Amino acid sequence: MKYQCEACERLVPVEAFRVEDGVLSVTCRACGARTLAAPSAAASASQDMPREGGGGRGGSEGVAMAVPAPESFASPPPVPSRVSTTALRVVRSDAPSAAASALDGDPFQAPPGHCPKCVAPMREDEGACAQCGLVYANFLPDEHLPSGVLATEWRALLQTWDDDEAHDRLLTLAVGRGELAMAGRLYRLRLARTPGDAKALRGRDEVVRRVTSVVPLTSDGPSPELARKVKNTVMGAVLVVALVLVLVLFQMLRGSF
Repeated sequence: MKYQCEACERLVPVEAFRVEDGVLSVTCRACGARTLAAPSAAASASQDMPREGGGGRGGSEGVAMAVPAPESFASPPPVPSRVSTTALRVVRSDAPSAAASALDGDPFQAPPGHCPKCVAPMREDEGACAQCGLVYANFLPDEHLPSGVLATEWRALLQTWDDDEAHDRLLTLAVGRGELAMAGRLYRLRLARTPGDAKALRGRDEVVRRVTSVVPLTSDGPSPELARKVKNTVMGAVLVVALVLVLVLFQMLRGSF
C-alpha cells in the first residue's frame, strides 16, 4: 500500500505506522515528515455497531484507513487535439515540356530575340547588333553554318548531351578543322535556347580556354614589324661596310699612282 506524502508530495510505500488517539500517523521515508489520517465516519460507525455472534469491541482502537493512490483521483488525461491535416494537391510541372519545346527548331540558327550571328540579345528598336555590328537585314544564314562533318558531330552530341567525352571529341574535331569559333557559336546557341545549361556553359568555357592556348602557339614567330626592323638594320650595316671598302680601295689606287 502506498500513500502520498503531504510534505514532499511523493508517492511512497507504507513501511511503518502507528495510531495515536485514533489518528493514523505515517512517517515518510523520503523526507521524514509525518502524515496524519483521521478515521472515516463509516469506519467509526462500524466500530460502534456490535458484530453478529460476538461482543462489541471497545472504541479505543482506531481503524487505519488506507489512503488510495493519487492515480485513482487523477483527472483523466486530456484528449489530444486532432492533428490538423493539409490536403496535398498534385502539381504537374511543365518544365520538361518547356525544355523540349525550347530545343525544337534548327540547332544551327539563333532563336528569336538573339543576334543571328553572335547570338547576343537583340533589341527590337535597333537594326544592327550592338555587340558584333551585324546589320540584321544583310544577314545570310548560309555564311554562318558549320561544315558537314562538324554539323553531323553536333547532331550526334545532342543525342548524348550528358556525355563529357562526346563534348571533348567535338572540341578536338573543331580544333583540328579550324572551326573552334564555330563550336563556340554552337554552344552559345544552346545557351540561348536553354539558359543555365551546365554542359553548354562548360563547353563554352572550354572553347575560350582552348582559343587562348592556341593563340600563343601560332604567334611564336617574329612579328612583321620586328622582321622589318631587323631587315633595315642588316641593310644599313651592309651599306656601311660597302662604303668603307670603297674608301679603302680608293686610297690604295691613289697611293699606287
